[in-house]
Amino acid sequence: MCAKLSDFGLAKTEMLNIYEDMAMYLQQIVAQLQEMPQLGDLLNERIQEQLLGCINRIKAICPMLQRKHMKVAFFGRTSNGKSAVINAMLHERILPSAMGHTTSCFCQVEACGRGESAHVMIEHSEGEKLSIDSLRDLASAHSSQSLSAHRLLHVRWPSSSCNLLGHDVVLLDTPGVDVTAQLDECIDRHCLNADVFVLVLNAESTMSRVERQFFEAVAQQLSRPNLFILNNRWDVAATLEPHMEQLVRAQHTQRCLQLLIEELGIYSSVELARRRIFHVSALEALRLRQQQQQQQHAKRGEEESFRIPGGRQRYEEFLRFEREFASCITQSALSTKFEQHCAGAAEMLLMLQELLQQLGTGLTALGAEKTLAQAELSERFECWQVQIMQRQEELNLQLERLSEETTRLGTQLLQEQIQRLPAVVQQFRLPVQPQLQVPQELCNYQRLLGVHLEQLLLGQVEMQLWPVLQQKVSELQLQLHLESELPWQLYSPINCQLLMSDFQVDLQFRFSWGMAAIVQRICGKWQQRELPLKLPAIENCLLDTNNGSMASMLLLGGVLARSLSWRLLLVLGGMLGSFYVYELLSWTQPAQERSFKTQYTRHLQRRLRENVAQTATGFGQQVRQHLTHSMREFSAETEQSRSEITEELHTLKTQLETLENCQMKLKQLQLEAVALQQRITAFQEHYMPHNQRKSM
Repeated sequence: MCAKLSDFGLAKTEMLNIYEDMAMYLQQIVAQLQEMPQLGDLLNERIQEQLLGCINRIKAICPMLQRKHMKVAFFGRTSNGKSAVINAMLHERILPSAMGHTTSCFCQVEACGRGESAHVMIEHSEGEKLSIDSLRDLASAHSSQSLSAHRLLHVRWPSSSCNLLGHDVVLLDTPGVDVTAQLDECIDRHCLNADVFVLVLNAESTMSRVERQFFEAVAQQLSRPNLFILNNRWDVAATLEPHMEQLVRAQHTQRCLQLLIEELGIYSSVELARRRIFHVSALEALRLRQQQQQQQHAKRGEEESFRIPGGRQRYEEFLRFEREFASCITQSALSTKFEQHCAGAAEMLLMLQELLQQLGTGLTALGAEKTLAQAELSERFECWQVQIMQRQEELNLQLERLSEETTRLGTQLLQEQIQRLPAVVQQFRLPVQPQLQVPQELCNYQRLLGVHLEQLLLGQVEMQLWPVLQQKVSELQLQLHLESELPWQLYSPINCQLLMSDFQVDLQFRFSWGMAAIVQRICGKWQQRELPLKLPAIENCLLDTNNGSMASMLLLGGVLARSLSWRLLLVLGGMLGSFYVYELLSWTQPAQERSFKTQYTRHLQRRLRENVAQTATGFGQQVRQHLTHSMREFSAETEQSRSEITEELHTLKTQLETLENCQMKLKQLQLEAVALQQRITAFQEHYMPHNQRKSM
C-alpha cells in the first residue's frame, strides 16, 4: 500500500508539472499571437474563445493539483457513525463519537510535521496550536465550547499511527447534513474538491434525499467521483434471522447500486459498483483494534469479539474496505482522476495543435498571396524600368532634334531680318532733327536707333520663332506626362549697343566724284563680289590727305591738261565744280543722318552676320535648357515612382520574412505541443498501464 500511495504523490506532482508547463505554453502562445499582427484576420472569435477556455480550464485544475495532500471526505446524516469510521481507521478514538448529533464542525485529520506532537489548530487562528484534548470540547456538539458548523478544525495526528496520513492523505469529518440548512455552502466549500468520498449510512435506516442531492452535485462537477458507501452499524443485523439479514443486506445493496449506476452514473458495471459497497460496524472494529494494541488482552479480546454472531465477517469486510480504500486512492484515483486530467490535457493539446495548424495554413496562404504580389510587382517594375530607359533615350533624341531645328530656324530668321535691316533703319525717325556733329547727340541717336532695331528686328525673330517652339515644347512636355507645363520665355541674346561698340562714324563731306570716293566704291563692289583685292596702300594714301577730293581732282586735271584741250578741260572743270558745289550745299543734317544710317547699317549687318551662328545656337540652348529642366522634373517623378515601387517591394519582402518567422514560431509551438503530448503519454504508460485501467 505504501508504494502505491507514494506513486500517487509522484503522479500528482508530475501531473502538476505538466499542467504548469501547459499554462506557460498557453501564455507563450498568447504572447506570440499578440506579436503577430499578420494574424489579425485569422484570429476569429471561435479561436479566441478556445484559447480562453483552455486558460480557464488550466486555472481551475492547477489549484487542485497544487494541493499536496489527498483529501477524503466522510459524508452522511447525523449519528450515522462518520467519526467512528475515521477513529477505526486511525486505530484510536480521537474524534468525538456518541449517539445523536455529536460532531459540531468540520474536522480535517492530517499528519503532524516532523518532531511535532499531536495537536489541534483552528482555521484562521494565526497558527495557534492547541492540545489534542481540546478536541473533545471544540468538536463536540455536547460541549458549551464547541465551534459552529461553519468552522474548520485541523487535527494533526502522528503518521506512525496510520499509514494513510504518512502519505499526505487527510480525512475530513463533516457535521451531519441534516444539522442545519445553512450548512450547504460550507459543505460545498470543504467537500466538493475531495479526491475520494465516503458516504456513511445507518444500516437501520435508508438513504436521505439530502445525501442524494449532494452526490448528484458532486457527479455533475467532478464527473465520475470516487465514492464508497459504508452501511455502518451492521452489527445490529446480528439480532435478525439469517434469512432476514440476507434480505435486508440485499435491499441496502440494491439501493446503493441504484445510486451509483442509475442516479449518479459513476459505474457502468454492477461488479465495479459492488466493490464500492460495504456492510461494517465501525465501533466494533475500533474496539477490536484497541484490544489488539493491549498485548496482555489481545488474544482474549479477539476471541470475545468474534464470539458475537457475524463479528469476524464484519471485521474482515472493514479490512476489505480499507484495502479497497487505499487501492482507490492509488489505482482508482490514478485511473479516474488523472486519466481525466490526461484526457483533458491531451484534448487541449490536440485542439491547440489544430488551432496552430489552422493559423499556419492561413499564414501559408497569406505568404503565397504576398509572394505572387511580389513576383507580379517585380515583373511590372522591370518592364517599367525598360520602358523608362527607352523613353528617356527617345526624349533625348527629340531634345537634340528640337535643339538643332531651333538653331536652324533661328539662323534662317536672323538672316531674313539682316536683309531687312536697311529698310528698318531708314524708317527710324526722331521728332527733333539731331545735330549729329555734336558727340552727345550722336551718341544718344545711336542708342535710340539700337533700341529701335532690337524691338523691331529681333522682336520679329522672337515672334516668329516662339509659336513654333512653344508648340513643339508643349508636345514634348505632354510626352513627359507633366501635370502642368513649365512657364518659359524665349529671349534674344543680341545687344545692338554691344555689337556697335566699335562703330566709328565718318560725317565729313566727301565729293562723290573724288578719287577717294571712286576707290571706295570700287573696293566696295569687289568686296561684295568677294574678290581677293588688296588695295589698302592706295586707299590710305588717298584718304589720309587733308582734302582727298581736291587732291584727286588736281591730279586728274593735270593728267587731262596734257591730253585734252583747254576748252574741253574748262568745260569739264566747270561741270565738276558745279557738282562739287551742289554736293557741298546738299550736305545738310538729313544728308548726314542718311549717311550715318548707311554706315550704321553696313557695320551692324557685318557684325550680325558674324554672330548669326552664335545667336541661333543661343536659341537652341535656351530650348535645351528649358527642356532639360522638364527632363529633370520628369526624372524626379520617375525616381519618386521608382522609390515608391522599391519601397513597396521592400515592404513585401519584409512581410514575407515576417510571415516566415511567424510560421517558424508556430512550428516551434507545435513541436512544444508534441513534447507535452509525449510527456502525457509517458505518464499514462507509467502510472496507468492498460491492465490496471481495465481492472478499474
